[in-house]
Amino acid sequence: MQWIFQTDHRLPKTPNVSELEELLQTLQQMMEHIHAVTYAPGTSAPAVQEAKREATLTTGLAIHSLLRSLQERAQKDMELLVLLIATSTGYQVGSSTFQHLLGHAEIQYLAQAMAVAHEQYVTLKDQDTARAEASLLLMGLTVTPQSKELSPEQKRERLLFMEGHMEGLWSTGTKNVLQKHRECPDWEMLERDLNSFIGGSLEETGDDVRMQNILKDMEDTFQTTEPSSPSKSESGANESKANEATANQEFLQLLKRLGLESHYPRKMGTGHFHIICKTSLHDSQPSKDQELPFHFLQKLLTVDYRMRYLTCGDGSNPRLAPVLETTKQEHEPSDSFENFLHCLKEAAPRPATSDGHLHPMDLQMAIFHCTDDFMRQSIATKLAFCQLALPLLVPKPGTAQIEFPLWALSQIKRSWKEAEKSGQQPRMSSHNNKLIHQAETPIVSFIRVGTSASSSKSQLLNALLSKQRHDTFFHRHCQGSTRECLLMAGVVEIAWYCPRGSPDDTFECCVAFCNLHGDARDHGAQLQFLQEISALNVALVSDSEHMDDRGKKLLCDLWQSQTPLVCLLTDKEKVAAGQSSKTITIGIKNRNEAEMLDELTKTIRNLLEGSNPRFSLDACLDKARLHGFLVDEDRPECVTAKAKAKELVTLLKKEKLSEIKSQLLPLQGKLWHQWCQKDKELTRLQEKGGRSIEHHRSHIESEKAAIRRKQLERAFPLNQLMKPFLGFLQSQPADTKKYFLQWMKVFMDDLSSDRLEELRRDYHKLWSEILEKKKSKEKTSLNPELLSRLEALSDEINDSSVGLEHLMREVGQIYEALEATSSKNENVVKLPQMAAELMVSGYPVELMDGDASYLPLRWVGAIFDSLIERLGDKRVFVLSVLGLQSTGKSTLLNAMFGLQFNVSAGRCTRGAFMQLLPLDEQLQQDMGFDYMLVVDTEGLRAIEMANKQSLNHDNELATFVIGIGNVTLINVFGENPSEMQDVLQIAVQALLRMKKVNLSPSCLFVHQNVGEVTAKEQNMEGQRRFQEKLDEMTVAAAQQECCVVSSFSDVIRFDVNTHIHYFAHLWEGNPPMAPPNPAYSHNVQQLKSKILQAAKESQGSILTLSSLKVRIGDLWNALLNENFVFSFKNSLEIAVYRKLETAFSQWTWRLRSHVLDVQMRLDNRIRNGDFQQVTREHLEGLVQETSDAIVTDMKNYFREEKHCEMLSQWKGSTERKLEELKENLLHETQKKCENLIELQKTQSKLDARKSEYEDELLRKSRELALTLKGKSLSERELRDKFTSLWNKWIAEVSRAAPPLERVDIDVEIENVLLEHFKEPGFHARIRSFPKHRGFSLDLKKHITKKKDSKTLNVSNVDVILQDITDNIIKRVWANIDKKEQEKRDYSRTFIHEILHEVQEGVNSVSSDAPFRVNKDYIIDLSLYLCGTAAERFKAMHEAFRKANDPVTYLNSKREDYFTCFQMSCQGATSVTAFAVFLRDKLAPALRRAISERTAKAIAGDMQGKVPDFQGNRANLDVCILRFLAQEEKFQYFKRYLKHPEEFFQWYIERRVESYCLGESRRLENFLDSSLDVLYGNILSAVASSTRRVKDRKDQKDKISLWLDEFCRELTELINLPRSDLKGLEHQEITDIEFLSKAMAEALPAMKDKLREEFAVADLRWFERKPHTILAEQFWGCWAQCPFCGAVCTNTMQGHDGDHQLLFHRPQALRGWWFRGTEELCVDICSSSVASDRRFYPTPEDYPIYPYKRYRDAGPPFSNWKILPDPSMQAYWKWFVSHFRTDIETWHDKKFQGRGEIPEAWQRITKQEALAELDKP
Repeated sequence: MQWIFQTDHRLPKTPNVSELEELLQTLQQMMEHIHAVTYAPGTSAPAVQEAKREATLTTGLAIHSLLRSLQERAQKDMELLVLLIATSTGYQVGSSTFQHLLGHAEIQYLAQAMAVAHEQYVTLKDQDTARAEASLLLMGLTVTPQSKELSPEQKRERLLFMEGHMEGLWSTGTKNVLQKHRECPDWEMLERDLNSFIGGSLEETGDDVRMQNILKDMEDTFQTTEPSSPSKSESGANESKANEATANQEFLQLLKRLGLESHYPRKMGTGHFHIICKTSLHDSQPSKDQELPFHFLQKLLTVDYRMRYLTCGDGSNPRLAPVLETTKQEHEPSDSFENFLHCLKEAAPRPATSDGHLHPMDLQMAIFHCTDDFMRQSIATKLAFCQLALPLLVPKPGTAQIEFPLWALSQIKRSWKEAEKSGQQPRMSSHNNKLIHQAETPIVSFIRVGTSASSSKSQLLNALLSKQRHDTFFHRHCQGSTRECLLMAGVVEIAWYCPRGSPDDTFECCVAFCNLHGDARDHGAQLQFLQEISALNVALVSDSEHMDDRGKKLLCDLWQSQTPLVCLLTDKEKVAAGQSSKTITIGIKNRNEAEMLDELTKTIRNLLEGSNPRFSLDACLDKARLHGFLVDEDRPECVTAKAKAKELVTLLKKEKLSEIKSQLLPLQGKLWHQWCQKDKELTRLQEKGGRSIEHHRSHIESEKAAIRRKQLERAFPLNQLMKPFLGFLQSQPADTKKYFLQWMKVFMDDLSSDRLEELRRDYHKLWSEILEKKKSKEKTSLNPELLSRLEALSDEINDSSVGLEHLMREVGQIYEALEATSSKNENVVKLPQMAAELMVSGYPVELMDGDASYLPLRWVGAIFDSLIERLGDKRVFVLSVLGLQSTGKSTLLNAMFGLQFNVSAGRCTRGAFMQLLPLDEQLQQDMGFDYMLVVDTEGLRAIEMANKQSLNHDNELATFVIGIGNVTLINVFGENPSEMQDVLQIAVQALLRMKKVNLSPSCLFVHQNVGEVTAKEQNMEGQRRFQEKLDEMTVAAAQQECCVVSSFSDVIRFDVNTHIHYFAHLWEGNPPMAPPNPAYSHNVQQLKSKILQAAKESQGSILTLSSLKVRIGDLWNALLNENFVFSFKNSLEIAVYRKLETAFSQWTWRLRSHVLDVQMRLDNRIRNGDFQQVTREHLEGLVQETSDAIVTDMKNYFREEKHCEMLSQWKGSTERKLEELKENLLHETQKKCENLIELQKTQSKLDARKSEYEDELLRKSRELALTLKGKSLSERELRDKFTSLWNKWIAEVSRAAPPLERVDIDVEIENVLLEHFKEPGFHARIRSFPKHRGFSLDLKKHITKKKDSKTLNVSNVDVILQDITDNIIKRVWANIDKKEQEKRDYSRTFIHEILHEVQEGVNSVSSDAPFRVNKDYIIDLSLYLCGTAAERFKAMHEAFRKANDPVTYLNSKREDYFTCFQMSCQGATSVTAFAVFLRDKLAPALRRAISERTAKAIAGDMQGKVPDFQGNRANLDVCILRFLAQEEKFQYFKRYLKHPEEFFQWYIERRVESYCLGESRRLENFLDSSLDVLYGNILSAVASSTRRVKDRKDQKDKISLWLDEFCRELTELINLPRSDLKGLEHQEITDIEFLSKAMAEALPAMKDKLREEFAVADLRWFERKPHTILAEQFWGCWAQCPFCGAVCTNTMQGHDGDHQLLFHRPQALRGWWFRGTEELCVDICSSSVASDRRFYPTPEDYPIYPYKRYRDAGPPFSNWKILPDPSMQAYWKWFVSHFRTDIETWHDKKFQGRGEIPEAWQRITKQEALAELDKP
């Protein structure tokens, strides 16, 4: 058996290991070997020992072999990794052996440690070498097979070993970390720093230096002094003056007639072409000459070649020639035929009238002379598209100079096919979108010698080019032509014939035809130039027999030239044979046109077949310069720009095309794609590797930061491409920049076009091959090699697509990387400013990077910020355009707005681009917006990029552009159903998503190339099919989006008759020589009008630039999430709503403040007995004026606020809430008044009795006073007399007055309970109920589970019922408190009120709750409350009895009666005493009035001045959080988190205390202010009463009348009942004016005394506290998130819809933990709801719900709207880190395991947390 065993498990020979994988395999074999020997039957200890020895030896040799191999390959880092792990298990490097035998466990440790370390190292190295090195260092300091830690000495040895091994190889970052700890290493700190460095979050010591270097590099870049070319104004100034001086008067007159004088010379730019104005919306005809240029340009914009026939004549019908006036004589018949013939011979030609219409070519050339180079380029490109001839040589009016406008022609592209006859078999060569000025073609020049009335050279050319189907050259027979043409003489026009590779092509190759206008004898310079460049000259010779010498010399020169010549004789019919091979003469007089043209065509073709020169226009440039022509490309700006562009493109040419991006544009490649992937991961976080979501997030954020740093390392110092590129754009004038960008575009297109064409051919060939294999009957699997080749080709096409947009994308990435790692720097900010400047200049800017399928939010946001800074926060209408690749979308946009979105050279650039178009001022006013932003999508469904991922990207792109668009133009091409299905499916799904998030874009469909669009029947059939297709797509999309929709009109308002625009075929005939169809241009014009009409109708959704920036961010963030609809957060809407809340807070305060005033006035009147009944109508009348003013303000707000359309959705609910508040306030006021009136009435009987006693006492005291009157008695004697009377009187009252009835409250409560519950044995239950003990819930006794409920969550029920119980108890105690304050007597109704509160609380239990409350609960709680309340009721009753006992009452007023008695005795001398008595009565009333007034004043002042109270409740919450952080007391935090409502009240009270009682003692000022107002009112009342009473004749009761007036004046201001002054009304005071003076002398003492009280007053001074008033203003919803405990931010109590808030918190704050552990949960609920995690809503094990479907858990979860949002305030991260131990103690759990606090949180400082709170 042993022998068998040994042979079966033979060890390998000495291992030869060169890769780690091989070592791991060897280790696996060793483990299997030891395992097999150990567990073999009959094995022995020596055998196991031998197996270990062999395994140890083999392992050592394998490690030695691998180390040697790594040394040979100089892989020092991998060698160190293996060494560190091997030596930790006892490996000896010198002997290649281990110190001890290895067992199974040791080898397993070796294998696992190496595998894990290797994977981590390789992963990190791909991202950042420095971080990978840090992981090596950390592993070296911590790796050990034992559980015990390494000693500091061992760590020091290992660190020295690692530094020695990697000497000179560490990266800068690693060196910085080691240097930081070199002096005295704190191993714990070093390991923590290494951990942070690996996570990408360590602030390296070199970071600041690196950032300074980067910013210095940026500064150098922008300060580089490029040789600045002269600005347009400088270079053109002298030229302009010269032109104006020398331009002939006829030309200037023409410009004036056209209204162009202000644009000459060269002052009309592309802005005039692109601006959208009112007249451009209608296909109208010009009514006057000044309108001609604009109409010409607008028609040219829409590629309507008929613009060349525009005329404008006088009269209602400009097309009819005026009828000549005739005399009567002329109407008489002629005498004879001879006379008629004579008249014909003698008839003089009618002179051309100066008021006739302009020659159309004069209009075109006048515009040409007024435009700058860029506008000329636009015009020439459009003319070429219309198949019209272009100016090649142009004489400058009034000068001898001739222009050669090559720049104007440099953007014209043509496509053609021609045969190359290089061998036996001709090969067809294709030229696609070739820049025609670079094409080398034979040039055929047509000239005219003499004048020909019969033959038109231009007409002949048209026949050659298009067989008379289209007038490429304007000729004398064209519509609108006149005999007089001012500006065409000497002009050379050029047009190209482009063959399409068809047998019926007129010419087999591309031929350029030049046409010299006018007699060639008069234009020698042009003729000479044409002779030099032409491959063939064609001369139209008239009057050959009478030719002058100039004509003969000219023909002689042509004949002698090497260039073939064709002479067309207009006065000859036939020409004799025998002509030379070089010179052909053809007579054309009276010839059959078709025959003559055929002969001419064959002649030209034959002559061109020989070896003839071919010139490109570029090649003609030098010849033009030799002739002294003015070349537009020689302008200094253009020369400077071209030189710089050439310099940069030369750099590009040094790199392989497919490597340009990776080498010179590194930021937009792999690193950017990695960053995008990481950013997207943030929206789909999961628990990973036993770590929490927040740990995962923190890790990803660290990786993102590391990638950004890596980008900066790659970007800086700026390479030789980007540095000069940025420097040039920054330093040059606007025109030079435009030239530069145009040259860059041209050169970069040249760079890639040919190679891309070749790659695309290869791709399509391979794709066709794959499709054939798929279709073949043999169902063989596709060759993987073919697919991988296809993928490789697709990648190469993408890599080889290099254009100007990629340079701008790189600029964006430089900005993003800088912005993410540094604060705003002026040079960094210049980057988006450049892009904004380009946008304003009319260049498209990339909005969304299609290659990465990502939107660089920071870059785009910065561009919008720069636009706002440059233009202001303008309103922008967004037109989104959606269509598949190559469906005529770019042509449509170009025709409609002159946009050049297509990114040239056949590149397939994916993404979304945006371009800004201004509206003129008049249209801005009509439309309500300032700019149109066109957002175009590129590369949708591009075949070269077709894969599953790209389809998803296309859907995202479509959703995005439809979401930001006010109107989306959806372009469908042709009748191909599959293409239609593609674009419609994308669009419908996107529109469906918009509907679900309450965005409502509208859409217009453009159905291009659908044949005859005039037949109504065909239209209707097409519409029906289109509607069916849309409905079909809608149903399919609705299924994917999980909603029920049956037709497209359910998704969006759609009218098939008006929202689909059918477009005619673009071409009239077959390209490339076909002109555009005028019907297409008409369709473009109609569509443009429709779009602007839709814009006018969608005013509500038009945003400002700043709002659009926010909307873009919202849409993009929602798209990143898997569920767009679920995650869309409308930030703009939230911001607008927050602003509305603040405004609402101001309105409610105004209303509340006014109602408080009303309430105070009414209270005083009721207490003064002046008001017995309060009605609702009366109250409404008192608040109506203020209420109406607030409603008016609110209506103005909703009408005039910037986002009034968005606000409209809340208008109804806000009005309703305000009305509800008004109703509540009025109801509350009415109730308070009624209660007070009721209380007054209740007391009235007692008061009547007291009044009787008072009257009797006063009568007796007056009688006694009369007996003593006139006697001079001292005060003591008077008091003795009064005391004697008083004692007798009190004795009588005591005997006569029946005592107040004493109520047995315990018995009464018992009776009410028995009557209410009617339960058997209830009496015994009342007696046995324990007293003086709190109420405790007993769920078994107090609740019953519902039958239909599956489970009963006991803890959840406990929480719900406890909350209800607490609320009931709270309301009952508040009610009793109120009654005590009102000093009311006990009433039986109080018991009923308690029972009612209990029932109301029970009724508040949700009907959805799985339980119902038993009667036992109601009884127990009622017994508890009644028993506890009984004691307070007894105290109230006793206090009331004492206060209302006549004897007690009279005794309390004894001194008042004595004073009255004393005054009666003293008679007239008692005025002063009267004043003092009244003053003393006033004092307490005044004190109370001051208290009420001041409380309201303090609340109002704080609401207006203290920032905490100036906004809405969310603002107050931020202030509370700031306070909590500053105080840093955990007990405050705990109270805030557990009972936010109570804490709010406490905080408001504290702030009021601080405000009033702080160092400045504002309270005293407030009290003084109230005193001053009320004291003034009292003085005013004294004066007013005196004035009214003093002149009364009746002396009787004068003082009583004065008191009546006095109390009436003050009835609303202070509580001074007239009945309290009865003792004064019978005083014998007749001198009322003296009384007034006495009052004026007495009152100051009261004022002074009150001021003394103010000095020591505090908030106890107030009956109604200021903080209570403030707290009521900031009340709202107090619902707490069931996950994290954050409070709903809706400030309107009882708000509509779900609870929600802006920022959620870590769930640990509410005590959430991971089931089965002690680990607290640090995740945020807004992250969790986007994850696949699940939660238990209760501590029980059942049920469990996915976070994504948290609403399924029922209330309270279902009442919350929690949007997926990864953002969490740094504040709570700081709090959790800072108070970690306190939170753990509070919840009795730990922040460990999955609940470990991320390291990034621990680095957040309090200052950072507070700074974030201040952000808007």
